[in-house]
Amino acid sequence: MKTEKDYIIVGQGLTGTLLAHALLEKGKTIHVFDNHHKGASSTVAAGIINPVTGRRFVKSWKIDELIPFAKKRYQELEVLLGAKFYYPKNVLRVFFSAKDENTWLEKTGAPHLEKYVLETDDLGAFEGKIKTGVGIGEIQKSAQMDMPLLLKKSKAYFLNKKIINVEPFDYQQVKMGDGVVFYKNIKAKKIIFCEGQQGRNNPWFGHLPFEVAKGEVLLIKIPDANFDKMLKHKLFVVPLPDGLYWVGSTYDWNSTDDLPTEKAKLNLIEKLNKILTVPYEIIDHQSAIRPTTFDRRPFLGLHPQYDCLAIVNGMGTKGTSLAPYFVQEFVDFLLEGKMINKEADAFRKQVY
Repeated sequence: MKTEKDYIIVGQGLTGTLLAHALLEKGKTIHVFDNHHKGASSTVAAGIINPVTGRRFVKSWKIDELIPFAKKRYQELEVLLGAKFYYPKNVLRVFFSAKDENTWLEKTGAPHLEKYVLETDDLGAFEGKIKTGVGIGEIQKSAQMDMPLLLKKSKAYFLNKKIINVEPFDYQQVKMGDGVVFYKNIKAKKIIFCEGQQGRNNPWFGHLPFEVAKGEVLLIKIPDANFDKMLKHKLFVVPLPDGLYWVGSTYDWNSTDDLPTEKAKLNLIEKLNKILTVPYEIIDHQSAIRPTTFDRRPFLGLHPQYDCLAIVNGMGTKGTSLAPYFVQEFVDFLLEGKMINKEADAFRKQVY
């Protein structure tokens, strides 16, 4: 006997989790399939929301809309799931050359960036624990989101509702009918694939122009440190709720596996030693594959031949800020027929 659902969601990383909650809130029936694969980027990410990024200190794409939306969404889920995920945290940037400091002052003096920066010379909790360079800058309205806890609490929520199977999804068992799709014993209107980097293997969406990047991170303990901000110089040092610090990340555009490497570990240690002046202990070394895309924009939309199949993927390195906004955009498209942003249309680059 077939079980009828409105939607099947494949993947319970950040994107799939947010999509599941959004559809449930709209009164839709869903079922989630997730294989909890090792190396998923959502399980390793620090959950950083940063409005001013890169060596050239540019404003992140659509960040004026993304930050308030993400903050509201994560705080709503805190209430639903009874846990704390969202932590506003400023970013302290340290400059070791006059050129970098001058670039910072020039860029952040622009009107469109003024609200995201603070003029400061106060190291606060970093005093005596980091190298100071020639100057510092501070970014505000940034945040850190405890992604592993959000995923864990959401999984428990879905298990309690009996709407998730923790198992690999078998593409061979997908059967398409007239306006419906069947998977095993479930009949649904659509299957929505939120598979992260595993989307490259999807038989219907795998030839979209993904450009995945392997990242490696360290989790460290810093005795007697109580950093209340994120630190940025070559890499991020992010205080986590459990008292550890997330250090990362590397970028490897050529790796074909998600295994930690000694080379990346040594690279992280070298960079960390250039900024920290106090001893630390390495607790863990993790790696994952980020689901980035050819132009660093998400992939949203229906398959052009099989409209019972959809994709929401490609949130990439800025997924913590992008995913809440673009999941909602996809839900509005799905349920109300609103247009998807052209820059996030999965088929903006002709691949069929």
